[in-house]
Amino acid sequence: MNFCRTPKLVVLAILTTGLASAALAQSRGGSSSGRTSTAAPPNAPDGLNQLMLMLSGNVITDDGSPLPGPVFIERLCNGRVSRDGRSDFKGYFTISINAGARFQFGDPEGSAETGGGSGLNMVGTMRSRAPQSASSLAGALAGCELRASLAGYRSSNLTIPLGDLGSTVGPVNVGTIVVQRMGEAQGTTVSATSLNAPKDAKKAYDKGHQAIEKGKLPEAQQDLEKAVQLYPHYAAAWLDLGWVYTQQNQLDKARNAFTQAQIADGMFVPAYVGLASLALRESQWAEAAKLSARATQLDGVGYPAALYYNSLANYRLGNLELAEKSARKAETLGAQHFFPQVNLLLATLLAQRQDYSEAADQLRSYLKVAPTAPNAEAVRQQLAKMEKQQAAEAKPPVPPAAK
Repeated sequence: MNFCRTPKLVVLAILTTGLASAALAQSRGGSSSGRTSTAAPPNAPDGLNQLMLMLSGNVITDDGSPLPGPVFIERLCNGRVSRDGRSDFKGYFTISINAGARFQFGDPEGSAETGGGSGLNMVGTMRSRAPQSASSLAGALAGCELRASLAGYRSSNLTIPLGDLGSTVGPVNVGTIVVQRMGEAQGTTVSATSLNAPKDAKKAYDKGHQAIEKGKLPEAQQDLEKAVQLYPHYAAAWLDLGWVYTQQNQLDKARNAFTQAQIADGMFVPAYVGLASLALRESQWAEAAKLSARATQLDGVGYPAALYYNSLANYRLGNLELAEKSARKAETLGAQHFFPQVNLLLATLLAQRQDYSEAADQLRSYLKVAPTAPNAEAVRQQLAKMEKQQAAEAKPPVPPAAK
C-alpha cells in the first residue's frame, strides 16, 4: 500500500507555516491572534449579524492570590471556541460579542477593548436593539459558556444568563470565573522581574502591550524598546519585544530579545517557547527539540505549544517515538484546538506504521477543527483514499467459482 505517503506530504506542507503567530498567542496562554469574520451564517435570523452583546464579569484565583496577568476570555458554543477579549490586570473584563459571527478556527481575539470599564462605546447599539431580537440572540447563544484562558491554569465555566439579555441596557454581568493552578511547575508564566520594574518602564511596557493588542506593531516596538532600555532585566518586555520583531520578520533581533528574556529570568517558560519557535522557522531541529523540551520540563501542562514544537522537531530528527509522545500529550491538553497540525502530525506517524484506521480518525479530527484551512481539500481527498482502501480491505474474499 502506498497511500500513506500523501498524508506525510500534506502534513509537512502546513506544519512549518504560521508558527510565530501561533506561538505569540500561546506564550500568553492562548491561541493565535487575528480577527474573526463578522459575516452571519446562512441561517442566521434577519438582523442578527448586526446585533451586539456586551458581557462583563471578573476572574479570580481559587486561593485568593493575585492573577499573574491579564486573562483571555473564551466562549464555548457546541464544541467550538471563540476568543472575545481579555481582562485587565485585576481580572475585570467587558467583552463585545457579535451574535451572528461565524465560528472559525484560530479562536482570534475579538475587536472589543477589554478591561474593567471599557467597551462602553457599544452601549448605543445595545439601546437600539429591537425587543424581538433578544429572542433571536438567546437562541444563538443557547448552551454557550464563558471561561478564562491562562497558561498553567484550569478555569471554571459560566453559562451565559440568557434571561437577562433583553432586560438590561449596557453590559450583562455574568458573575465570576474561578481559575486554579494545574499542578506544580518549576517554571513561571509571569516573570518575577516585573515586580522590580521602575514606574516609567512599566508605563512603557503597558503602552507597548496595548499597541500589540491593537495590531500597531511599530508603536509597540518603540514602547517596548524604551521599557527594556529603562530596565534591562524586564523579562516580560523582552518577551513581547521578541514577538513584535518576529511578526515583522526581524528574526535576529527577535532571537536576541528572547535570549535577553531568558537571561533575565532563567525560569521564564515563554522565553524558551519563543526561542523554540524561531529554531523551527530556521529548520534548526535539534535546537528546537532542546528548547521545547526545557520548556515542558519547567511546565508540563501550561504550554501545549511547547509540546507541539517538541513533537515536530523530533519528527524532523527522525525520533518518531518521542514525536508521538509529545503529540499525544499535546492532544490530551487540547492543543489541537489551537494547533490542528497536531492531528496531521499524528496522522503521519500512524500512517507510517500502517495504522491507517487511527490515521484516518486524526484526519477527521483535523477537518473538524479546521474545516476551512488552506489544505483542507487536500486532506479530504487523502481521507477519501484511506476510507476507500479500508473499505476494500474489509470486503470478504470472493470464493472461487464452483467447477
